[in-house]
Amino acid sequence: MKKLLSITVSVFILFTLKGQTPVGSWTDHLNYNTADGISGNADIIYSSTGASILVYETGMNEIRKLSPVSGLSETGIASTGWSETNSTLIIAYTSLNIDLVRGSSIENIPDILNRFPYGQKKINRIRTRDNYAYLASGYGIIIADIVRKEIRDTWKPGQESGDNEVFDLAFGNGMVYAATAKGLWQADLQNQGLSYPGNWERVKGMPEAICNHVIFAGETIYCNLPGASGDDIIYAISEGVSVFSQSPGTVNRSFDPAPDGFLISSSRSLRYYSAQGTLLKEISYYGWGQPDIFQSLIFGNDIWIADRTHGTIHGKNMTGFTGLPVSGPASNNVADITSEGGRTIICAGATNGSWNGLKLPYMVSVHDGRKFENISSGSHYDAMRAAIDSSDPSRFFVSSWGSGVFIYENNTLVKQFDSSNSPLQESGTSGETRVLGLAQDKTGNLWITQPDVTDKIKVFKSGGTWESYPVNINAPLATDLIATSSGQLWIILPDGYGLFIIDDNGTSGILTDDKTRKLTITDSDNRTINSAFSLAEDLDGSIWVGTGQGPVIYHNPEGIFDSDVRGSRIKVPRNDGSGLADYMLGTETITSIAVDGANRKWLGTLSSGAYLLSADGTTLLKNYNTSNSPLFSDSIASVAINQLTGEVWFGTSGGILSIRENATTGNETFNNVYSFPNPVREDFTGNVTITGLVRDTEVKITDISGNLVSETTSEGGQASWDLSTYNGRRVKSGVYLVFCVAGDGSESCITRIMIISK
Repeated sequence: MKKLLSITVSVFILFTLKGQTPVGSWTDHLNYNTADGISGNADIIYSSTGASILVYETGMNEIRKLSPVSGLSETGIASTGWSETNSTLIIAYTSLNIDLVRGSSIENIPDILNRFPYGQKKINRIRTRDNYAYLASGYGIIIADIVRKEIRDTWKPGQESGDNEVFDLAFGNGMVYAATAKGLWQADLQNQGLSYPGNWERVKGMPEAICNHVIFAGETIYCNLPGASGDDIIYAISEGVSVFSQSPGTVNRSFDPAPDGFLISSSRSLRYYSAQGTLLKEISYYGWGQPDIFQSLIFGNDIWIADRTHGTIHGKNMTGFTGLPVSGPASNNVADITSEGGRTIICAGATNGSWNGLKLPYMVSVHDGRKFENISSGSHYDAMRAAIDSSDPSRFFVSSWGSGVFIYENNTLVKQFDSSNSPLQESGTSGETRVLGLAQDKTGNLWITQPDVTDKIKVFKSGGTWESYPVNINAPLATDLIATSSGQLWIILPDGYGLFIIDDNGTSGILTDDKTRKLTITDSDNRTINSAFSLAEDLDGSIWVGTGQGPVIYHNPEGIFDSDVRGSRIKVPRNDGSGLADYMLGTETITSIAVDGANRKWLGTLSSGAYLLSADGTTLLKNYNTSNSPLFSDSIASVAINQLTGEVWFGTSGGILSIRENATTGNETFNNVYSFPNPVREDFTGNVTITGLVRDTEVKITDISGNLVSETTSEGGQASWDLSTYNGRRVKSGVYLVFCVAGDGSESCITRIMIISK
């Protein structure tokens, strides 16, 4: 073993435990403040958000989350159901995939996904009976064996050829009842041929119209027929058929069993009926908010509600309603994620392929490193981009597709600018103040793009005044932009128009010394690339452009105004003896680029997940996708990095999540250098992280006697150690010294790690 130092050390070591998640750990950032389904029993409640599951164990008063990060197969939950016989939660996804959750075990049943053609059809409702889950779907009633984890049969209610969509089903008096797109049907459970439509018959007296909810209580069937304008009608079928309930403007969303009766959850209220149909309780106000109920359950005197607006609601003794507090973003939609100074901001708007806003509610979520604070507005739509003020991290700007620019301080709105109080222009086609790109330059001026107006570039100056930048871009649209360290503005001109570059020479408002250029993206092989989607400046000052054919790099942006400028594309040798090479990610559409503290490049793609490239881009280090990681979708809208922690955020079409990576921005000097986890317990299997370093720190790890165990170089401000020696064996229990020396040798420091081995 190498000997680095010959020392004898007798020390009392005080280890400070810091709440840091290990490098390589994933965290979901999904919206847990909405709920559209609830299942379980008196001991454990499972609430579906539509993208994940919130789990509440009543006896332990403990809340936890279930998502692909913790083992679920997907996001996009269509329905859930609970089997009391097997203590199992059944989760059906919009893809027709099925998960079974038993305690801490999650098992998958892919049979429906593999067997049935996926289209617009989905699983609408799950009912359970004995060892089976009955899935009401567009293909009929699919029966899944919970114990054997397989599909047993498919029943086809109706007497016509083709699929009759089933929305709900109920059991009673030896019969099964199916609420379908063609009315209410019934069949004898003793009949072994229910996959044959001819063995079903209509329930006599019921209208031949869509029936979407059904339940059997007492000796009566209750069935819901949706009205054209929300005027749902509930029929009661016993010895005859009669109208049980009709409330103008009421949309009934779920029928569920309750002690000695049943529950009807609606958009306006929750009604608890006895088995004989007597109204026992109605909840139309929580005491602090109006209900927006999707489903509900009662256990004893406690009621649990899945509410779309307020999340998971608990009513103790059916009064005193409270929500389960879980920090999360306001929405799972993502237009953009930006992170600076330890704060991460998510904008939840969207536009379509024709650059029309989707009118999504205006939602901005701010994560301070521990929790979210959400900002919303009922009168505005489509928050698109955010920019954090580099001189004051508590201040940030948000662009919207329709209402201009918003300025916040400490998450409180202080100013809104639109066409009425600024040079921002209304779109000629919509009459809205559409704003997209935001970038703050090194002098504090905020540059703004308005894609579809005459003067597409505006500047909100650091002194609080406005100006329009008078330049003819000669392109229909101008979208995202970056402000570089050298003072340039790089702007994307979508739909094949290339890039536009501005250098105002640091004299905003004085135009005589400005330089501008519209740039067609051409590589060194003289190939023109028509599409640009993303931009980033790396730590060396090079500009990376995400295109429809991979990344293109401009290594000398100072010369961008020269007559002949070509971008570089990285070539990767095939190493197959042909002597040929391929462009790095040359078939990928790069939707987002982020640069970490080690100057590595994180690339989000349209359909292949996220890639990590080495600092020079020549080495593909990682590819996270849905097949090898918890990534919610392979379609990435935005990538951002919290440079203080190394956390990489991914905004996907399925929601938001992050992974703790090992690169942070290097400090100017060693600052609060420590390791985590510390102490390292015997069951820990990841890497130890040493943080608080300067860039390119040389790290040497020794035992207490000074024998060299391992060495590495930091990635930005962090280094990691896999707890192994040079020969690959895990180190023994003991105290290990970490010697850190700046790359230029200007300073050094020592920290310690305590390791407990098995």
